[in-house]
Amino acid sequence: MQRIVIVGGGIMGSSIAYHLAVAGAAADVVVVEPDPTYEFAATPRAVGGVRLQHALPENVAMSLYGDTVYSDFATHVNGGTVEFDPQFRRIGYLYQVRGAADVAALEANAAMQRRLGVEVHLLDREALRRRYPSFNFNDVDAAALSPADGQIDPYGALMGFRRAAEGRGITYLQDRVVGLDVADGKVTAARLESGSSLAVDTLVNVANCWAAGICAMVGMQVPIAPMRRQQFFFDTRDPIETIPAMRHASGLAIRPHQKGYLTGYTRFDEPRGFNWTLDPDLFNDFLWPQIAEKSAAFEAVKEKGGWVGHYDMNSLDGNAVIDRFPAVPNFIVAAGFSGHGLQHGPAVGRAVKEMILEGGSRSIDLSRLSYRRIVENTPLPDDGPKA
Repeated sequence: MQRIVIVGGGIMGSSIAYHLAVAGAAADVVVVEPDPTYEFAATPRAVGGVRLQHALPENVAMSLYGDTVYSDFATHVNGGTVEFDPQFRRIGYLYQVRGAADVAALEANAAMQRRLGVEVHLLDREALRRRYPSFNFNDVDAAALSPADGQIDPYGALMGFRRAAEGRGITYLQDRVVGLDVADGKVTAARLESGSSLAVDTLVNVANCWAAGICAMVGMQVPIAPMRRQQFFFDTRDPIETIPAMRHASGLAIRPHQKGYLTGYTRFDEPRGFNWTLDPDLFNDFLWPQIAEKSAAFEAVKEKGGWVGHYDMNSLDGNAVIDRFPAVPNFIVAAGFSGHGLQHGPAVGRAVKEMILEGGSRSIDLSRLSYRRIVENTPLPDDGPKA
């Protein structure tokens, strides 16, 4: 019997648990999750995009698998007594850039994405104006449109994986890991806040924004910390044409949401750490003037609230670390997704299951997402859309 302890029961932990259960290992797995309501977890606070446009082939491949699972969820994720529907729908994604260097990168990335099976259309400013006449695109030289990009309900996806995992025999323990015992280069036990402990053969750290603290328990240093992401919901006085999720390389994002729109912005210069304050000045003084500049339809809007979430931001290159810790090889980490986590959850669940039961990730080559690049301070070049 192999005792597999998963630290974190969000989308990553629940997907890993589910894939292990399908492989017949449910009796060996315990998922430690301190809050079954997921009040402060990243997954339910995500926007819910399943984006196929990335600059790394690994991220494209993981998103494609996420698309496969989420678009036919009941077929791929089942076994629970209660079924959850993530309500997948295709809304498209439009990534806009300005300047010769960014246009060249956009074209190269689109070619790579097409090789992997993504439908991508490159549009110049005039083509954009014809397609979306409510927008002027004055600050855009070119854009890539991937019409198949999806949108899901994050909470539905999370609970779908969790309930299906539980239905297949996975144990969830409401507790918190506060320490790890290491002997002879292996984690032997996980000490819990309740005072008890769990014997360990393999420990999987998918604690999201708390992952660096778990890594530190075995002497593993990772540049991962919480980064605040604010989202604002607004509607317009007059309707406009149907639009996809739109993101400019500058960081400004607009996407349809319910009967209105979401806009958000990530301040990369903001100090890392948890900050749950929704700052209305960010919308009124910074975001609204920008969206009004892009479209006259956004000059008269009504801001109707919003929310704060946090990315498990990898400050090295904004991409995940999915690897065993060489010094403690029965310690696996999958963290630092920097805003990609929800869409990559299904693929990471499959990959970590393969790492545990088959000796390595077989379905997608994730070797470039190894811990070595952290140690050697060699970030993966990534000129695609950012958080």
